[in-house]
Amino acid sequence: MKSPRLVLSLGILFTCALSAQEERQAPPTEIPDFSNLDEFIYVPKSTMQFGARNMSGPKTSFSGKGKLTTDVQSGTDILGLEPRTYHDGSVSIDARTTVVDNGDGTTSTLSAPNDGKTNTWNFISDKQLTADGYMLFRTYSADITDTRIRSRDAGRTSGMELGVAYDMGKLLNRFDWSIIAAAGVNDIASSLEDAVAARLTTVTDTYNLFGRLPPAAPYSAPSSVTTSVVNADGTTSSDTADTTTLLSNRPIDRSRVSADDSSSVRNRWKLKGAYYTVRVGPSVSFQITTRLRAMASAGFAGVYAGSTYSVNEAFQPETGAELSVDLEDEATKFLVGYYADATLQFDATERTGFYVGAVYQATGSYDQEIATANANYVSNVDLNGLNGFRAGLTYKF
Repeated sequence: MKSPRLVLSLGILFTCALSAQEERQAPPTEIPDFSNLDEFIYVPKSTMQFGARNMSGPKTSFSGKGKLTTDVQSGTDILGLEPRTYHDGSVSIDARTTVVDNGDGTTSTLSAPNDGKTNTWNFISDKQLTADGYMLFRTYSADITDTRIRSRDAGRTSGMELGVAYDMGKLLNRFDWSIIAAAGVNDIASSLEDAVAARLTTVTDTYNLFGRLPPAAPYSAPSSVTTSVVNADGTTSSDTADTTTLLSNRPIDRSRVSADDSSSVRNRWKLKGAYYTVRVGPSVSFQITTRLRAMASAGFAGVYAGSTYSVNEAFQPETGAELSVDLEDEATKFLVGYYADATLQFDATERTGFYVGAVYQATGSYDQEIATANANYVSNVDLNGLNGFRAGLTYKF
């Protein structure tokens, strides 16, 4: 038994010694080479720009004509008995009544006989009373005949923009080029107020007061006054007395006067809206320093514009409230053109930075029209020659 054990032990010792000898003779394990890891690090190819841009306003112009009339019914002639409405009052059918004894102990209320007078009327201004004791009622209309085209540059507006530039590689030493796609929005705001030439027409109806003068304006008939009366027993009661001033129930004369005027009618034109700009084009950049670069870009620009065009016509006649008409139209337009910009970009870190620059774009013009039965106005919005400044943040990804 000892002999096999001895042989086995010697064999194990021999094997271990042989293995140790081989390990001493084997070459050392090489350390991996990590010098080429840069080939696997991602280099950002896209840069996002987000910021604001302040742009000059579009050039706008306003023109057109309209008509101001009162919604009144003064009758086509002065002969008939009918309710008449004027800009400074009204004259209605006489409302006086009389009580008739029916002969059977009852009474009936009937309309008073027509004596050419009415107790139902009103006026609003003492200017309507003439020196010789007559009452004047008027209706007005104004036909705007102005042919001028008025122009105004809309004010500068600030808006937002978002763009992405994709690096396309190098052109020359320090020169790179990229493709840029960007979108921005700015407001449209323009208004103008001015007197306009017009043809004013005044229709005047004259009424008879039969020698009596009405109370001070404004006055509405029929009228009455109630007083308190002390009775013999010390109690009080009310006594109502009719104070109505009667007026002729139809005009005794009608006149129509028309005259050209350049100061009494005023128009206010207003444009309010926004335009969205999409820009696509190549960009060339020059590396000034490791962190600062200058860029220039030019290309296609498309604009989607939406605006509300409103016109207020106003005329203050001699008597009565101001005549005013509000007109409005909404429109949307798509325009195409071009843009150019120049930008300085500073990289604060490997990923982020900021930019400032100037931009120019020309994208055409469009007309907006208000057309009604009594008016036709046109506004032109010119989006050519817009220029401004842009600034914001950059992020590479």
